[in-house]
Amino acid sequence: MVLLRSFILFAGATCLFLSCIKHKEADLIVHNGTIYTCDMEFSSAQAMAIKDGRIVEIGPEHQILNKYNSKKKLDLKKRTVVPAFFDAHSYLLAKTLKSNAIEYDNLTKEQLDNSKINYIYNVPTGELQNLDYPEFQFILRSFSGNTIKLDQRTFKSVFKASRNENTLILDKDSISKVIDYLEKNQLENFIIKDLTNELFKNGYSGCTSFGVNSNTAEKIIEENNSTFYHQLVLGANPDNFQWLTKIGRIDSGSIHLKGLSYFIDGGFGAKEALLKAPYVSDVTYGNLFADSFALYELPELCASLNFQLIFHAYGDSAFALASTQMGKALKSVNDNRWRIEHNQLVHQSDFEKLKPYSILPSVQPTQATMDKGKVGSIIGENRDCSSYNFLELYTQNQFLASGSLFPIGEMNPFEQFKALIKSGECSYPIEKKYALKALTIWPAMLAFFDDKTGSLEAGKNADFVVLNIDLMKAPIDKTSETKVQRTYIKGKLGFSIN
Repeated sequence: MVLLRSFILFAGATCLFLSCIKHKEADLIVHNGTIYTCDMEFSSAQAMAIKDGRIVEIGPEHQILNKYNSKKKLDLKKRTVVPAFFDAHSYLLAKTLKSNAIEYDNLTKEQLDNSKINYIYNVPTGELQNLDYPEFQFILRSFSGNTIKLDQRTFKSVFKASRNENTLILDKDSISKVIDYLEKNQLENFIIKDLTNELFKNGYSGCTSFGVNSNTAEKIIEENNSTFYHQLVLGANPDNFQWLTKIGRIDSGSIHLKGLSYFIDGGFGAKEALLKAPYVSDVTYGNLFADSFALYELPELCASLNFQLIFHAYGDSAFALASTQMGKALKSVNDNRWRIEHNQLVHQSDFEKLKPYSILPSVQPTQATMDKGKVGSIIGENRDCSSYNFLELYTQNQFLASGSLFPIGEMNPFEQFKALIKSGECSYPIEKKYALKALTIWPAMLAFFDDKTGSLEAGKNADFVVLNIDLMKAPIDKTSETKVQRTYIKGKLGFSIN
């Protein structure tokens, strides 16, 4: 009887104690799943509580449900959550240009319009010279993007000069002027909402947009209506550089503008990648697109002005040149987040040039899927085999960012993930956890948004996606079946497959 009375008293006291516990209110509780945080330890959790767009706590199921209360709960039903992806390499206005353009392979004369400039892209470089559409204004752009052909009327409008024949343009500054002119003609049709929808449906919280001109940047910054994280990178031309030195770095919350980028060379297919040894069929080493200002003066200027500098380097000689000149300007370890894009072929002796100066590599891994084993006849079998060495690039700084090349490439994070982890002969995969970080926190870091997004941690914005497949556990052949079922940005539903 005494024991029974004691038990009743204890039970009563416990109930009274528990009834006094006050649950913390949350706007949304996400639970009953596997959550990969992409934090420093790559920890996982089962639930998280969200308040005012931010994660207030993340941890075990019982801990979150016992501590927080919310009218809204998302039962994952054992599905997987990862941080929203961040695209390290995309092209902002290319979405608009492409929607108003024609891919060369699909071109018919009926598609040409004599009331506007016809933008035709992905033209084989070897065919540009002989193409002509005498009744129309046109801009023809090669597959690599590094050669353009204009009709006489458009040339006069862009350069305020006359030519007696249609003109091929290879100079990067001149190409930039042409695209700038085209953008100005089509800028009024650009709708930021279209890009937002494209990002959210593919699970992205933001992107880095390359090739942006100052007039475009001004429009986006002035409107400041972006619902995603957007880093603008100015294209390489004197006008853009002058404008940047005038206004300085911009950080308006969801929009960052920190610097500009220059192309050192071009791609393998057009034999424009700058190589240390000649191509197989021709005694040529590729093309050097960057001028002396870009290589020898710009790095020092960007270092002194605290601008982010980005070089595009495809070939091994271009990578050596880019990393050497960056190192001379940076001098030591730093947090400037200078980056080299593409890195398709790097000589083994040059990888070590990244770490001493904190130069960060960014790759577009689906390019490896297209190129690997197919460019041996152009650059040689040995160099083909050693190309796209993701593991060595990652090893230097324990860092690698991944981008889509959208809209040249598809905005598909799962195909990028698959390419990064693919093993086999002449492949250099990284671990799955690093591949996921290459799609989330590391590209967000390159864009200076890592304090807000890219990982799921207390205090950061609740930017996450719900997946139908656990990327960490699924075999590689299942990766392509992965779907984004929901995208949440700052705790709000941005996309749902239903």
